[in-house]
Amino acid sequence: MVQWRTLVAGAMMLGSSLAVAGESAEQWVQKMLSAARQTSYQGHSVMLSGGQITSLAIYHAPFENEVWERVVHLSGEPAEILRKGSTITCLHPDSTSRIDLQSTPLGKLTALEESAQTISRYYRFDRAPNERVAGRAGVRINVEPLDTHRYGYSLWLDEATGVLLKSQTNPASGDPLEVFEFVSLEIGIPLSRDVFQPAAGLQTDALAPASAPEASVMAGGWAAEWLPEGFRPVSPAAPRPGKPGVSSRVFTDGLAAFTVFFEPQAGAAVQANRARGATVAVNRILPDSSALVTVVGEIPLATASKVADNVKALEPRP
Repeated sequence: MVQWRTLVAGAMMLGSSLAVAGESAEQWVQKMLSAARQTSYQGHSVMLSGGQITSLAIYHAPFENEVWERVVHLSGEPAEILRKGSTITCLHPDSTSRIDLQSTPLGKLTALEESAQTISRYYRFDRAPNERVAGRAGVRINVEPLDTHRYGYSLWLDEATGVLLKSQTNPASGDPLEVFEFVSLEIGIPLSRDVFQPAAGLQTDALAPASAPEASVMAGGWAAEWLPEGFRPVSPAAPRPGKPGVSSRVFTDGLAAFTVFFEPQAGAAVQANRARGATVAVNRILPDSSALVTVVGEIPLATASKVADNVKALEPRP
């Protein structure tokens, strides 16, 4: 659900339709970011990705200068994502289950909140005709990429408050790869802390952010020698629990993100490259090595393939 800075000043009531029409796309994005930081809401939504529809319940509120959010999967396998400030936890029935955080609205907003000023180097923001979503007047913003290494997006923001009502991920041509949309939404209602207690029987997978990463794209035992312009590491190489020697690292341009996984002793078995909705997965066995490189993220397949082709194993230090 994922994967936009902690969203700026709560419900912004505009005095007239003329004032609404005069706001730029960039100003509306800032309002969206402001709304996420100061506005409480709850609602039900659907996500269409890879031909599958997922129903979600979403609870969002500020507590003690932090944003709390709970995303509950209502269809398919039970799963939840819980955010309290800068700590994000994925919950699922067993340790083999994984939630694609970046593909959720929470993931996108979390990424965007950290880079709202820099993404204009890689995307253009334009207003489009307004449309209603979940019974509310919505302001539509199109986010167009300035190169072929990232997807475009369309955002529908609540005209009264700036809250994100709908988003879709757009390829260079063809139908949207992924659509998220509220079908019912209550904005500005008080939410208690009890609402953010996860359901029983779910295991946690904590994703607390690491300390500031070093500028280098080198990680434990490997280096990414090519990245699309604007993508930077946002975490140091992290070991994978229960898999000695396997590490991963996340890269983002502030809106899109992908993860590189490096497994030094993979053997010969490699899954085929695949895509589900906006998310792709590319696998490579490194030449002259048994190491497996996997790139997973919301980027075009050709871009993911080029990243994987340019990951190099590092010689062990003496």
